[in-house]
Amino acid sequence: MVLDPLYIGAESNFFDDQQIFAQDLNNIEYTKIKTIRDTIAACISQPGVAIDSLAETALQVVYVDNKHFTVNPGTAIDKYGRIIYVPDDTSASGSIATDPHYHPAWPDRVNIAHGQSPNVVTTYYVNIYYATQQGIQESGSFGNYYTREYDSYRIAVETALPDADSGGISLANFQVNSSGEIINSAIFDLRPLLLLALYSGTSYVREIFYQLGYYWRTTNTHTIIEPSCRRKAVFSYQRREETSMNVNFDVPSNLYSPCAAGTLHVVIFPAGYEYEDCGITYDQPCSSGSVAIGSHFFTSASGSHSFSIDVSSLSQDALYVVAISLEDDGAYGTSTYVRNTIIDVT
Repeated sequence: MVLDPLYIGAESNFFDDQQIFAQDLNNIEYTKIKTIRDTIAACISQPGVAIDSLAETALQVVYVDNKHFTVNPGTAIDKYGRIIYVPDDTSASGSIATDPHYHPAWPDRVNIAHGQSPNVVTTYYVNIYYATQQGIQESGSFGNYYTREYDSYRIAVETALPDADSGGISLANFQVNSSGEIINSAIFDLRPLLLLALYSGTSYVREIFYQLGYYWRTTNTHTIIEPSCRRKAVFSYQRREETSMNVNFDVPSNLYSPCAAGTLHVVIFPAGYEYEDCGITYDQPCSSGSVAIGSHFFTSASGSHSFSIDVSSLSQDALYVVAISLEDDGAYGTSTYVRNTIIDVT
């Protein structure tokens, strides 16, 4: 048999008078899996969760109570091209251990106890890692051993983002007080979007946030002295080679009367940073921890709007959080509406 040249370099060579050992078969499995993972990794611009936007709930960390959370089913791919798959049903699949579709019971994903009780308020990260499970135990001259390895995952509550070499992905963070309770029942979404490399002209262009068809409204319930700025979206962002973040949105026409007058704010700050003296709902004027900020004021006139934020100074090794907020202008006594919000980077 002549091997197709396409596969040369990904094969093992056997001969009629050769003895086959366990290591030969193990090397075949290793080579096959490594080839697949290297191919996937080469196509990835940013490892992350397989979703188009944070409006999707795959691998979202959901609050259960002060001491428990749930991770939704979903799929992610890490920097090494390894698929991290969390099924809806985590019980064992396949009728018997010799079934080719058999998989042992997966790790828990529902009602996970964070298990933390710090002396002072501490931020914890929900990180997920590729892992393996063993199955099908047999006995032989070397003792008892497992003959199968299965793809799996490990969910961990840790005090830091995953180490760069681990391939781990941070899904969320939350703060825990000295009583071991999640503060304000608040879990902050940090899921990075899985992105393929897209090259346009001389730079990479990628869309990092997309919101379509939903109206964002901020009701005028404040005074000019105490401006209200309602957080509308929060998502994670890691800079690669881009230098600007472009914000685009529409102001709807005559949806209500009076219609839109206000400001759209975008604030970028390091993941895990919490504003001092700043509540969950409000972003402005609490921007002491921001590393980049941009705002655009619009009147009641409908139409499309856009502005850009310089991100060239942001580290390419750090994970950032981007918060989008709406602030209506009390001087006009109106409500603010925007829709079709798209944020990309170039």
